[in-house]
Amino acid sequence: MDSITEKRRSTIIEELRHHDMVRVSELSKSFSVSEVSIRRDMRYLEELGVLKRVHGGAVSAANHPIAVSTMVGTDLRIEQKQRIGRAAAAMVAPGDRLILDSGTTTLQTAAHLSNELLAAGNLTVITASLPIVRQLGAQKGLHLIVLGGIYVPDYELMVGPQTIETLKGLHADKMFLGTDGLTLSQGLTTANVLEAEVDRAMVRAATEVIVVADSSKIGGIGLATIMPLSGIHKLITDTDAPADFVDRLRQLGIEVILV
Repeated sequence: MDSITEKRRSTIIEELRHHDMVRVSELSKSFSVSEVSIRRDMRYLEELGVLKRVHGGAVSAANHPIAVSTMVGTDLRIEQKQRIGRAAAAMVAPGDRLILDSGTTTLQTAAHLSNELLAAGNLTVITASLPIVRQLGAQKGLHLIVLGGIYVPDYELMVGPQTIETLKGLHADKMFLGTDGLTLSQGLTTANVLEAEVDRAMVRAATEVIVVADSSKIGGIGLATIMPLSGIHKLITDTDAPADFVDRLRQLGIEVILV
């Protein structure tokens, strides 16, 4: 996706934040592009779940208010993350207690939870991520626990001793964990030391740890290690993942799901 298209799609979503509806004809004139291009943009954004196409234009998708900053723009691997998020969401069962880590791929997991589960699945979601709070906060059938702490604006999440202390009294069936890097030598890593501390506390609070990460993260090493790979139960990644890395994880007893 080129930068002009990214900017146009971001602007379309921003318009929907201020208006009930946006029209194809008006957007076509505003951006000096064909109506075909605008319809293509709307189809793409509808697949992301941020709008719903209607006759002559589009309206906001009330059930899936995905944050613009985390879903559109410079994220060039959004399609892979969508597939990963969809596969992760399919693992959620009624009554599950979930921990959702920060990051765009865990946000995709939240975005793909079914309406049935959100409305009547008796789900509990624990998170320190503000984009996930925005994504799920309007769901009245969901028990959402928002962890307090020190706000980190660059990552839109809470960190610090208060966050970790709160997690000590909680338990989850599944944790969906994002990462900035995965290697056999350094394990799962992230760029922020404080985030790594919170992630480790989340791991301790969960029965099952499911890593959601696109294949570009494999081989990368962040500043701080969250945990060794041997500590995770499942990895959901895309089909571009190196075969030797996948084989090694499976030898360690880790279930690897390629989507």
